[in-house]
Amino acid sequence: MREKFRSAWSASVRWLTPSTRAWRAAAWTLLTVTVILWLIGGAILFLTREAQLGTLAVYLCFTVIVPSVGLLIRLAINLLRIPNRLFSWISAACLAVLILTFMGQAIPQVAYGFAIIVLLACCILGAGVAALRAGERTAQAYLYAILGGATLLAGAGFLLWNGTHRDAPPDASKMGAATTGPVAVAKITLPDPSLPGTYRVRTLTYGSGTDKHRLEFAAGATLKTKSVDGSAFIDNWKGRAAWFRTRYWGFDSKKLPVQGRVWYPEGAGPFPLALIVHCNHSMEDFSDPGYAYLGELMASRGIIFVSVDENFLNSSYSDLFGLPGDAGLKEENDARGWMLLEHVRQWKEFNETNGNPFQGHVDLARVALLGHSRGGEAVAVAAMFNQLPYYPDNARIKLGYNFALRGVAAIAPVDGQYKPAGVGTVFENVNYFVLHGAADGDVQSFHGSRVYHRVKFSGSDYHFASTLYINDANHGQFNSGWGRFDNGRDISSRLLNYAQIMPPDDQRRIAKVYLSAYLEIILHDQMGYLPLFQDHRAAGANWLPNGIYLHQFKDSTEQMVATYQEDLDVTTTTLPGGKCWGDKLCDWKEHMVSLKWGDMDTRAVFLGWNTKESKQPASYTITLPDTGVTATPESSLIFSMADAKQDPSAFDLDKKDDDKEKKKDNDKDKKDDKKKDEPIDLTIEVSDSAGETARLPLSAAGRLQRQIETHVLKFDWMAQTKRNEPLFQSFAFPLRAFASANPKWNAASLRSVRFIFDRTEKGVIILDDVGFRAAANRGR
Repeated sequence: MREKFRSAWSASVRWLTPSTRAWRAAAWTLLTVTVILWLIGGAILFLTREAQLGTLAVYLCFTVIVPSVGLLIRLAINLLRIPNRLFSWISAACLAVLILTFMGQAIPQVAYGFAIIVLLACCILGAGVAALRAGERTAQAYLYAILGGATLLAGAGFLLWNGTHRDAPPDASKMGAATTGPVAVAKITLPDPSLPGTYRVRTLTYGSGTDKHRLEFAAGATLKTKSVDGSAFIDNWKGRAAWFRTRYWGFDSKKLPVQGRVWYPEGAGPFPLALIVHCNHSMEDFSDPGYAYLGELMASRGIIFVSVDENFLNSSYSDLFGLPGDAGLKEENDARGWMLLEHVRQWKEFNETNGNPFQGHVDLARVALLGHSRGGEAVAVAAMFNQLPYYPDNARIKLGYNFALRGVAAIAPVDGQYKPAGVGTVFENVNYFVLHGAADGDVQSFHGSRVYHRVKFSGSDYHFASTLYINDANHGQFNSGWGRFDNGRDISSRLLNYAQIMPPDDQRRIAKVYLSAYLEIILHDQMGYLPLFQDHRAAGANWLPNGIYLHQFKDSTEQMVATYQEDLDVTTTTLPGGKCWGDKLCDWKEHMVSLKWGDMDTRAVFLGWNTKESKQPASYTITLPDTGVTATPESSLIFSMADAKQDPSAFDLDKKDDDKEKKKDNDKDKKDDKKKDEPIDLTIEVSDSAGETARLPLSAAGRLQRQIETHVLKFDWMAQTKRNEPLFQSFAFPLRAFASANPKWNAASLRSVRFIFDRTEKGVIILDDVGFRAAANRGR
């Protein structure tokens, strides 16, 4: 029996072992497919941006170096002693090229896997075709040809396939919220802010007059500007990579041009000024034209709108010549923010210069800054620098701009790439708005929420901050030139799940509605749009596409009772004299809130409950201090809340987990996934000094949205980043709504606020920023 098995095994091996002709054909097929993929990658590289010597040099170097690395590996390990020398050399070189081709968007294992699959498929196909061409019409030859060809076709089909759209949990805002009464969201009666205004729009550009690559900033520039020295704010503009950068642009960090595209309303003015800056896209694929859709809109509504050129601070393939070491500029976002302030300085000069077309036409008491991605961090840096007398990294450099900056807005920003003195950017009494998409394939974590938590307000002037999280919005479509290609255009970008991304017109419509409304508030004092930044349901009919929108909101009229930043005692409140206590909770702890990348720069209280185990509803109570809280019937109780997407701990800590019961509960949960995805509801109870209580369900204002899992790549297992993170929602309950529930309850003698977990069986929520908003709030 053993001899028969050995004989059959030997026959199978002989049948599968390629001939010399097959080895040779496999090698040439593999080489052909690899060269085609490499040339496609090169075509994408050069056709989607302006070619430059550095990029060409990098491409040619990789064409030589990467296969050479593969050859050295082959020399070192002799490629498992494959008998055919030609095949072993070619396969080693091609494998290295294929790995580089697929590297980028997903985990490294995906690149390795794709490379090996392409290698094996090419080899099998080549061997089969060679045999068939030689007249060997055997089952082996047909099997090789069909299997190899089918695998390559399947791979090509996978890359061309756009992926699948996976639905988010149910939209909490559409489940049970009151449509009438004091908690209901009133519709804004003002016109749709995304519609063009009444002003005729004109355009021009300003620049150095010597731009080597774009006529509009060279001879075509209407206004000529002087360069500025940014060397103190830029690290690593030096060495081999810097040589290519300087040669391409024609200047170095000591002579940065002040250049921009301008859309402005026709008329005497003076008009407010808004500037937007792009992100770290490829420097040869110019980014500043991609905000024309915003420029046209804002100018028609009476705002001078500028798209700032900072492409010279962006990355390039030529930066790879900086290796080993730092490739490209290092931590340059402070330079991006500083450049924005230099642009505002330039506009001050325009406004004051006799004969300038903008002389006396610019209202420099009303200035706003907007930024996308790294530009989104740059506007926060600019807001901070604008309030500082000196550069925090080098006090010999004077800042002291003190422009009348009304607000900043960030689109899918990063945060923390520039940290002065090791801390995040902080600014005070400047309005802040940030929007971010769940399908962002570049900045995959909601970093703008960190800045939101650091913004501070003081004094009597009104200010606000708001966040907006948009399901199915990506990174690139906020710029009309980038489209769906988050994080660059190459073959690996085909691993992105394009089917998850909303249509580009819808995404830019959201940007137009919110950014226009924001500028109307801060530059034109049109406060009627403010409710939009507290709740998207305030939008007029057909303003926004259908989808999930999550908001967090705060303003300068708020009095915080509990922010959970003050100490490690879970029973104390931020406002001295108050107390916190829990009853029948499975979890009760104060902790830093985590994001996909890092944390949210804020602590909050985590509260878990399981009514099935506790037998009675759990609750969390905040008792107010005897003095210090100013609340009237016109005030609102406010708080922020997020789903922690965690299972609550066991209620009885002394009881060991019963494996059978735990398995039974897990099986039940798996069968009831729909119920687990349902938004969270609970009860809010307030009491007064006389013992009277009044209750309202959370769902009267809107339930708590479950965490949204993101599906950036075609298959989730490919992703390098977690698929979900906490997303805070702000809730506001007018105290008169509680008085309507119980007329005997007295808002003036409010004593405690209790969160009762009686409407969703179990869960863990994150609670933060509990306090009161004064009736002076100009919004809801």
